[in-house]
Amino acid sequence: MKKILLALLFAAVMGAVAGAAEIDDTIDGVWGMKFGTPVAEAARIMTEQNNAALLCEYSYVPNYHEAFYKVNFFGREGHLLLRFSKRGLFLARFAFIRAEQLPAAAPQSSSAENKKKEKKYLAFSRNFTELNAMLTRKYGAAKAEYTADGALSGYQWITGTFGRQSVVLFENRSLSRNDTVLSYEDASRK
Repeated sequence: MKKILLALLFAAVMGAVAGAAEIDDTIDGVWGMKFGTPVAEAARIMTEQNNAALLCEYSYVPNYHEAFYKVNFFGREGHLLLRFSKRGLFLARFAFIRAEQLPAAAPQSSSAENKKKEKKYLAFSRNFTELNAMLTRKYGAAKAEYTADGALSGYQWITGTFGRQSVVLFENRSLSRNDTVLSYEDASRK
């Protein structure tokens, strides 16, 4: 009996190790660009490799630069803002165009009892659901959750010293059609 239990325990541990080996928990860039990529190299990657269309670019203070692109990120239409410091790329923020109509957010009950009973979720778009699955496969379980008006609206994956590299995915209830937001950031390069 002990041998069977030990064999089952060993198999479970080996399965967990094998599953963990498939997860890349290092956040070091996005869409073929590493954090720290200079402006000119990022522009080449965006236009030549990723077929993005540059809409505008500008500098707003010395050593800081932004570029704004129209993109198709793995079949998702939207826009991408890239931010650079003197240390290169430090932020990439996608805003994806929502194709489907989401139900309106249900009014939140003011009862403290109801809030403790169950977690409330925003209605998530197809973009959010698919990106969440992709990020979970790549980085593992999210380290933090975001809420809006008492309902779960997004997740954050964090790596690096003091959690300086992160990916944030959230569903934004704005009036625009750009509602699923995905941000990659290396705060140490700001």
